[in-house]
Amino acid sequence: MTRNTMATTCGTATLRPVRPGRDADLLHRWITHPRSKFWGALGATAEQIHGEYSRVAASADEEAWLLELDGTAVALVETYSPASSPLAGHLEIQDGDIGMHVLVAPPSGDPVPGLTDAVFAAVLRWLVDVRGATRVLVEPDVANAAVHHKNALAGFRDVPGLEDTELGSKHARIQVCTAERFRSSRLAGCASVDRGRSGAHHLVSAGQRAEHELIAKALREFVHERLLVATELPEPAEGRWRRYRVDFGPRELRFRAIPHALEHLSIDPGSVTAVDGAPCHLVDLVAGAAPELGISPNFLPVYLEELQATLAGRARVLGAGRPSSAELAAGSGGGASSSERRGQAHHLQFVEAAMTEGHPGFLANAGRGGMSEADLTAWAPELGRPTRLTWLAARREMCVRGAVADLEQQEFLEAQMGPELAERFGAVLRARGLEPSGYVPLPVHPWQWENRVTTTFATNLLRGDLVYLGEGTDLYRPQQSLRTFFNQSRPEQAYVKTAVAVRNMGFLRGLSPAYMGDTPAVNDWLADTVGADPTVRARNIRLIREVSTVGFTGDVYHRSVESGLADPSGHQKMLSALFRESPIPFLAEDTVAVTLAAVLHVDAAGVPLAGEWIERSGVGAAAWVHALLEVYLYPVIRALVHHDTVFMPHGENVILELRDGLPVGSFLKDLGEEVAVVNVHRELPEQIIRIQADHGDIDDAQRALSVQTDVLDGVLRHLAALLDDRDLLPEEEFWRICRDYVAEQDSGGLPLLAQTFRHSCLNRLQLRNPTSMVNLGDQNSSLLYAGDMPNPLWSPEREFSAVRE
Repeated sequence: MTRNTMATTCGTATLRPVRPGRDADLLHRWITHPRSKFWGALGATAEQIHGEYSRVAASADEEAWLLELDGTAVALVETYSPASSPLAGHLEIQDGDIGMHVLVAPPSGDPVPGLTDAVFAAVLRWLVDVRGATRVLVEPDVANAAVHHKNALAGFRDVPGLEDTELGSKHARIQVCTAERFRSSRLAGCASVDRGRSGAHHLVSAGQRAEHELIAKALREFVHERLLVATELPEPAEGRWRRYRVDFGPRELRFRAIPHALEHLSIDPGSVTAVDGAPCHLVDLVAGAAPELGISPNFLPVYLEELQATLAGRARVLGAGRPSSAELAAGSGGGASSSERRGQAHHLQFVEAAMTEGHPGFLANAGRGGMSEADLTAWAPELGRPTRLTWLAARREMCVRGAVADLEQQEFLEAQMGPELAERFGAVLRARGLEPSGYVPLPVHPWQWENRVTTTFATNLLRGDLVYLGEGTDLYRPQQSLRTFFNQSRPEQAYVKTAVAVRNMGFLRGLSPAYMGDTPAVNDWLADTVGADPTVRARNIRLIREVSTVGFTGDVYHRSVESGLADPSGHQKMLSALFRESPIPFLAEDTVAVTLAAVLHVDAAGVPLAGEWIERSGVGAAAWVHALLEVYLYPVIRALVHHDTVFMPHGENVILELRDGLPVGSFLKDLGEEVAVVNVHRELPEQIIRIQADHGDIDDAQRALSVQTDVLDGVLRHLAALLDDRDLLPEEEFWRICRDYVAEQDSGGLPLLAQTFRHSCLNRLQLRNPTSMVNLGDQNSSLLYAGDMPNPLWSPEREFSAVRE
C-alpha cells in the first residue's frame, strides 16, 4: 500500500491529486448535480470548474484530490490551511489543523451500502494517520442535515458559539474533530492504513494514570482473593469512604475505599500512598510481594512481563482518547442509524473498541507476548483498527472440517470469501497446476501469517499443502478476544476466529484442530437443547453458533505427536479457524447489540455506561437490573438445572440486545471450547462426548459454583459496587433484586442461595503458573480456592421462611 491508499469496507481507497485538464469534466458533472447544491456552483460551466481547480493546483494553501475506490472515482476531497482561510477570523487556529471539504459523487446506479461511511472514514484516516492532522476543521452549510449526521458519526463536534456563522456566501456550522475523537468514533473502523507505522507510545503522557488505576485494581483483587489483608484504620469516615492499610510485601500502603459485599473494595486510585513516602510502581510492588502472592522464582519474570505489557496497553489506550459513556449510549436504540443493519454493526463495534479494562478480575490481562508495538497498534482490540485477513488454500485431505447440520459448507465458505477472493482461490491454484476442489479456504490472522506460518510451515508451503492467496477483500475488526474478527464490510457475514501464537492471560491463543471436527456438532446439540428451550426463546435469548470449522493437520508437528516422537504442544494449534454467526441479522430494527462487558465500563470522567443506559431506558435502575437478569442470569441457571450445561458467561462471551438502553435479549457465544456438561449420566452423541465431565464427583454445591463464581463474583460483584458508588442503586437493593429473582427460578435443589460458597480465585491461578493456568481438559481440578465466601444472595429471613414451609 502507498501512503495514500487505504483498505475500506467498500474496497481499496486511493487518493490522488486532481488533474484539472483530465478531471474537469467529471468534476463539472458532480458539482453541478442537484445533489451538490450546498457547493453553491450548480450553474458553473466546465471552463469555470477547470479554472477553479487550476487555481487550487497552483495554491500553496489548498489541495484537491480525487478519492477512487478500486479504481473508480467516487469523491472529491479538498484540503486547505485554516490559517489562510476565512475560518481564521472566527476561531483560534492551532498547529496541526487541516481544513476539509468532501463531495461524494452523485449516484449513477444502484446505491452502494456504506459508501459514504467508507469515504468519510478513508479521508479522515488519511488526514490523521498519514498527513498527521491533530484537528480536522469543517464548515458545512447549516441546512446540510445529511452531512451534519455523517460528521457526528466521524467524531466532529460543534465549536460553541459558531453553530451558525456567516462565512462568505453561506451560513456555516463550524465543527472540529480531533485525531483522538476520530479514532474512537463509529466510522473509524471503516478504513485502515498500512499497519507498518507504529502509533505513538503513550507511556510518558498517560502511564502514571494507567499505573495508578492498575495499582488500585491489584489491591482490590488481591484483597478480594485474600492474598493481601486490608485493615480499616481508626480514622473518621468521609461519608461512605473508609481508610485502609495493606502490607504489600515489605511496604505498607494506605488508601481510601468503599467496602462492598463479596469482600470487594472500591478504591480511589489517587488515594494510594506508601507510608515510606517513596513512589509506588506496580511491578516493584508485585516483585517485592512475590512470596506472599505465591509466585515461584521461575515464573516471576513471566508474570512481571505480562503485568508491564498490561500497563503499556492501558497507557496506550488512555493516551489515544476514548469516547464518553454518553456517546457510547447515544445509539442504544431508536433513531435512523440504529434501524439499519450497517448502523447496528457500527454501534456494536463502536462499543466493542471502547472496552479498555480487559477482564475485570485478572490483573495481568493484556500480555500479548510476541507482539511488537506496531503489531499492537494494528491489532489490539481496544484500538479498534480494521484489517484484512490473510487467506490460504489448504489441502483438503490434510484438514479436519466440520459444519452444522443445516449448512452447505462450500456455498457458505464462498460467501465468506466474497466473489473476488473466491475467484482468486481457483485462479491461484490452477496457475500452480493444482485442482481447486482438492483445497479448502483457511483464513489466518495477519500476525500469524507473518510471524509463524511462513517459517514454521515452510515445507507445507513449498510442496503446495498450503497455498498463499493473499489478503481478503473484506475489512475486519479485532474483538476483545484478540484472535476473533468481526466483518465490518459485510456485517451480516460470520465472525472469524483464528489461531494466533501469542501468550495472553496464561494461554497460548491457538485453536486446536482436534476441536474443529466436533465443534459444529456441539453447537447443533446446544441449539437443540438450550437454544430450543421454550423458556429461553421466550426471553429472546439466542446462541450464536460456530457453524463451520477447519483445522490443518498435515504438518510434521501433528505427525510427530501421532508417532509418539513428540509431546502435544502449541505447534498443533497454529492453523485453524472457525466461523461464528453474526448477531446483526437477528436484531430487531429498533435495537442494537453490545458486549456484556460494557455494563461495567466507566469512561475517562468516571461516568458508567450502565448509568447512561438506565437513564435512556426510563424504567429506573431496579427495573433495568431485573431486565438484565432476565437475559443474562436466567439462561445460565436454566441451562445448568435443566440441561446440565455450563457456559463461560463472562463479559466478552455474552452480547446484549438493547432497546433504548434496556436489555431485551441476549446472545451466548464461544460455545465449542468453553461449554461443559456436568452430569456424567446424561446421554450425549458420541461425537461430542469430550464436553462431558469425566468424573462423577460433581455435587450440587460444585454445580452451583458455576453461577456463584462466574456470574455473582465474576460480573455482578463489580456491577453492584459500580451502581452503588455512583448512587444509581443501593447495593442492598441490588442484591435483594438478585436474591428474589433467583428464588423465583427453578433451582433444581441447587444451593444457589446458600449462606456461603467456595471462593474460587482467578489471580491465584495465574500467579501460580502464568504460562498455563488450567488444564482445559479438566478445568475443575485445576481451580484454586481461598476458603468460603459469604453469599450476597443469602438472607436469614428467606432461609427461615423456607424452613417453615
